[in-house]
Amino acid sequence: MPRANPLPSELSTRPFTVREALDAGVGPDRLRRGDLVAPFHGGRAPAAVRLGLDGRCRLALALAPPSAFVCGATAASVHGIPLPPRLAFRQDVELAVPAPGRAIRRAGVIGRVLRIEAPDLERVRRMSVTTPIRTWCDLGVLLHVPELVAAGDWLLRRGLATASELERAADRRLDRRGVVGIRTALPLLDGRAESPKESELRAILHLAGLPAPDVNVDVVDPHGRFVARVDLLFAAYREVLEYQGDHHRTDRAQWRRDRTREAELESLGYHVTEVTDDDLADPVAMVARLARRLGGAGWTGSPRSLDGIRRRRRR
Repeated sequence: MPRANPLPSELSTRPFTVREALDAGVGPDRLRRGDLVAPFHGGRAPAAVRLGLDGRCRLALALAPPSAFVCGATAASVHGIPLPPRLAFRQDVELAVPAPGRAIRRAGVIGRVLRIEAPDLERVRRMSVTTPIRTWCDLGVLLHVPELVAAGDWLLRRGLATASELERAADRRLDRRGVVGIRTALPLLDGRAESPKESELRAILHLAGLPAPDVNVDVVDPHGRFVARVDLLFAAYREVLEYQGDHHRTDRAQWRRDRTREAELESLGYHVTEVTDDDLADPVAMVARLARRLGGAGWTGSPRSLDGIRRRRRR
């Protein structure tokens, strides 16, 4: 097969629409060559160029009506808002047009029609995207409450929103879908949370009716020497909860530090419970274990039903 003619320089390093290419003098046969891929109907990209999230979004927008904007889970990824794997790794681009328009219908695009106001949109890296605050409200349709709390905590910690701003946005939200989850999540937000999984854990504990733990507490010994900064602490019951990601298991040095840290805490009269992602995937069983532990330390309450929290599938 003859070598393909080089693309015009302005198209050789980025995705482009078929219309752009034709206007630049690229023939239809050239657009069918194997060194190009078609992420969307009507769009092309050099196969050697990594498309990435921004590239997919910009190409999808270039093929959409001028009023279109990135929304939902895709907007959350653009802003860096943490999402569960089922959404974070999704390749489809979520685009919306303002109501009363017609949803975009194109393979690789999840089309929406949203009631939107000008302050709800901003430009991010040359893309029209819902703001972090509006995006969080829209996630109320896609996330269960602990995941929504994790996303909200992330916004608060990074100064992208305040709790009152999120509450005002929820109040003026015209789309009532997801409003129950949003209203449940709002009073649980805490900008001190240092990881999404920690936020999920704290939200589950609250929804289950367990005592409210202190967040990211520095523990010192009787002489004032710093011992550890713990994720969650039930001070009255001397119970520490620590979320342990996989790196705590696979990094040998980290594992050794964790064991020493745990021994120091237990020498001061604390009990340490480690929580993993498997525990978060089965919150009913996790809460039952924690309730028994707290009950043995003097808590006289009982956990509430967690029927409203969907059990996540283990990966």
